[in-house]
Order: sequence, then C-alpha cells, then structure tokens
Amino acid sequence: MTSGHGVHRDLAWALKQQAQRAGEQAPSVRGADWRLATVTTVGAGTVTADGIVCRCLASYAAPTVGDVAVISQSSSGNWIALNRLASSGTPLFTPVYRYKPADTPRATATLSDDPDLTCPLDAGAVYRVEFTLHYAAIDLVSGSPAGRFRTQWTVPAGTTGFRSAAGADQGQILSGTAGGQGRWGVHQFGTACTYGDRNDNTLLCVAVEESTVFTTTAGTVALQWAQAVTNATPTFLAQGSVLRVTRIG
Repeated sequence: MTSGHGVHRDLAWALKQQAQRAGEQAPSVRGADWRLATVTTVGAGTVTADGIVCRCLASYAAPTVGDVAVISQSSSGNWIALNRLASSGTPLFTPVYRYKPADTPRATATLSDDPDLTCPLDAGAVYRVEFTLHYAAIDLVSGSPAGRFRTQWTVPAGTTGFRSAAGADQGQILSGTAGGQGRWGVHQFGTACTYGDRNDNTLLCVAVEESTVFTTTAGTVALQWAQAVTNATPTFLAQGSVLRVTRIG
C-alpha cells in the first residue's frame, strides 16, 4: 500500500518533469538558442530551414537551398538565419590569390594554361576573377611580327560571362615612359587577345583582364597564354603576376 507521503513524492516528481519539458520548449524560459538547419526554401530576405521561417542577416548573402545554416531564436521566439556553414566550397567574399613565384618563358604560339595562375571553381557559383599580368616580348624581326603576348581563359564547362582585356594594343611598341594606343575590348573567354609590348623581352608591360564568372559545373579557371607569332626569343610572363578569385554568390 502506497503511503500518502509516497503519492506526494511521485506527484511532485511528475510535476517537476512536466515543468522541465515545458521549459525546454518555451523560449521565454530557456532564453536565446541556436541550432543548425538545412535550408529548403529561399524567400525575400528569409529562408525556411527545417520548417522554420527565419529572417536573414545582411551578411547572409545569396542563401541557397541545401545550405546548412546557423539559425538562432530569441527569448521572444523570433528566428534569424545568421549564415551558412563553411563547406568544401570557396567561402563567400574571401579573395583567393595565386601568383607567379618566378618568370615563365615561352617560345611557342600554342596557347596553354599558365602553371601558376590557375584556381578551382565550385559548381553553381558566381565569382569575380581578376588577372594582373606583367609580361615582356619582342615584336618585330626585320619588320615582320614576332613573339608578342597573346591570352585567353580556361573556364569550367557551361560557364557564362565575358572577360575584359585592357593593355597595350597589338602592334604597339612602347618606349620608355611613353604611352601608346590601348585595347579595351570585352570578349568571350576563349577569344584570343594579343597585346603590344616594348620590343624587348627584358622590359615589362602590364595587362589586366577581369570577369564576373557564372559557373554551372565545377572546374578550373586559368590564364592561357603564348606568343602570337612563334619566335625563338621567348615571351615571358613575369614573377609577381597575380590571379585574384573571389566567390560572390
């Protein structure tokens, strides 16, 4: 036979457990909290993650279905999405740099990827890609074109966008501090662009190429380059040339 004291203890224990469970579920009792959740829907300034509608912080740019996001609830019950977790993909808004540690000479007109200025890209992403190129080449031998510097890009299959090409125009021979005619075109990634030079493969010129790149598949972006006209005197892409890649979406 259960005593009155025993019934009271059992009832008190049951009430304590019920209050604890209620407190665990009530934001006003447990206070602010955070968790991980998978985004299933993207709205206007909101995401739905694991069935919870959350307003995004301004720093959570371009949310995507499938993101594993950090979401947090206030003590009043409101939910916010702080950001996605880092993944094997490139972090957003963090530049990745590649640079040339030494000069690369080429005495061929066959375009190929530079060994240093190359970077992997994720699928379904948006990147800013910028090349700053220091190069040197000869331009004429007995009045005929020779050497020069020519570029195009390698990009993943299905990538869309255009690249700009700014530098000395082809056929320009720059001297000392004098300027010259420039090229300012916007081209397909696979369109070859030829630049002018200083007619001496020990004197450097600069070219800048950039693009906003929209990928559909993963792959590599790389600068392809070669001479425009094959000559035994090599064209150089110089130490310190830089590729900067920033994922922005």
